[in-house]
Amino acid sequence: MKAIKTLVPDIKEEKIVSFAKDDSGFFRKIEKTVYRNRDTNQITKGEENILDGFYRPTLDDEYDEEMMYQDIDGSDQVLRLRLVDDT
Repeated sequence: MKAIKTLVPDIKEEKIVSFAKDDSGFFRKIEKTVYRNRDTNQITKGEENILDGFYRPTLDDEYDEEMMYQDIDGSDQVLRLRLVDDT
């Protein structure tokens, strides 16, 4: 069975959220937008926004952002971040 390709590219917008450690020791939230062509799997970069707020890691149950990642041994880890009021 053959697939029917459209004449119009099938583009999907993808949002990526990450955190980067700042020189001050706090984390900054980064939001990126990329566009993926579903037919060719080609990715085109869009906007990248570094948000103004600073975040600090916390072990408390009260947090503003939570990010899951895999450690070097493949186990799932959770990073909880709390927005800092004044820096």
